[in-house]
Amino acid sequence: MNINFLINKNMQKLLLLLVLVGALRPARAQTPAAPGPDTILRRDGQEIQGRVVVLTPTELRYLPAAPAPPDTLALPVAEVFLIRYANGTREVLPPAPAAGAPADPLAGLGTRQRDSLGRRDAATHYRTPGAFWGAAGAAFGASPVYGIAVPIVLSAKPVKPVNFQAPDQTLLLDPSYQHGYQQQANSTKRKQAWAGYATGTGAWAVLFGALLIAVASSWH
Repeated sequence: MNINFLINKNMQKLLLLLVLVGALRPARAQTPAAPGPDTILRRDGQEIQGRVVVLTPTELRYLPAAPAPPDTLALPVAEVFLIRYANGTREVLPPAPAAGAPADPLAGLGTRQRDSLGRRDAATHYRTPGAFWGAAGAAFGASPVYGIAVPIVLSAKPVKPVNFQAPDQTLLLDPSYQHGYQQQANSTKRKQAWAGYATGTGAWAVLFGALLIAVASSWH
């Protein structure tokens, strides 16, 4: 047998074996690229590069980008406008209330709850003695027939917001609260007007009856 033929045959087998080994060898895992830094945009326009570690309602802690020391730093949330994370998402932080500004007393209440609170406060705090005494005076002085026009007019006119009496006047700035207060105040005014009319009518009837008795007595 030809020696060269045997050598070539063996070399072909060796090359084929190497190719098979290389194909079966697992590919080397690629090391994932390190994510880029987050960007913290302050309200004064300054940008800070780093990685956000903790975000609370009052404080933002972050790890600054190299070559800064590898220690977390803190920023008040009130000084941060926006966070642009390395994955492309953004988070805009709402501005903090001004120093000394009162907390919103209606925070956490829905529209119906604010309306209901307005009605309750109107029932407790709104008073309208003028409607009562105006209707009573009209019924007593002009007689119930003519005096009835006064409670009708008073009932038709809504209460002006300037006459609202809330435990906290800033509550009236909320539309839902003011709507509920308005409805209850109008109802209270109507009730007071007709109560005054009934009182005046009763007083007029007593006086009219007394006069009739006096006149009848004088005829005897």
